[in-house]
Amino acid sequence: MKRYGPLIAVSGVLVIGDPGRHHLRLTPDAVILRDGTQGRGVHAWDHVERVTLDVPTTRFRLPGLVSTLVLGAVTVVTADMLDVDPDDGAAELLVDGESTRVPLSRHHVGGYWAPTVDGAHRLLDHLIRTPAQRSLLARPESVIDVAAKLARSGADVGG
Repeated sequence: MKRYGPLIAVSGVLVIGDPGRHHLRLTPDAVILRDGTQGRGVHAWDHVERVTLDVPTTRFRLPGLVSTLVLGAVTVVTADMLDVDPDDGAAELLVDGESTRVPLSRHHVGGYWAPTVDGAHRLLDHLIRTPAQRSLLARPESVIDVAAKLARSGADVGG
């Protein structure tokens, strides 16, 4: 498993969101909408015009670490297990001219580091514009490395 912001490589597939809840699976052939193991729809890349992630962001580079530490400290102090799940974000897909908004679960409480979401958007735009590059999705760990480079280059330019 390799994760970078909203992207995660799990079981040989690139996922956006929490693979145990609402997420998108990106395969070389399609964008698959899922709720855990349940399918909610399949859209062939050739019909996808845009994918926009609407998730909370932060300028802090390690938001998952901070939320884990804070929740751990609160749990120790209260001696109770808190039932705190991250709020869902959303993804908006434009497919054949029709816009669809679907829930997108997050990995942790708190926002994603903003440049990681920017990198995910750049990656999605690139996959939509460049069909030949979709074959790279067969190696999701490598795709996450590319998205990380895109995020860093955007952060360096003030993105």
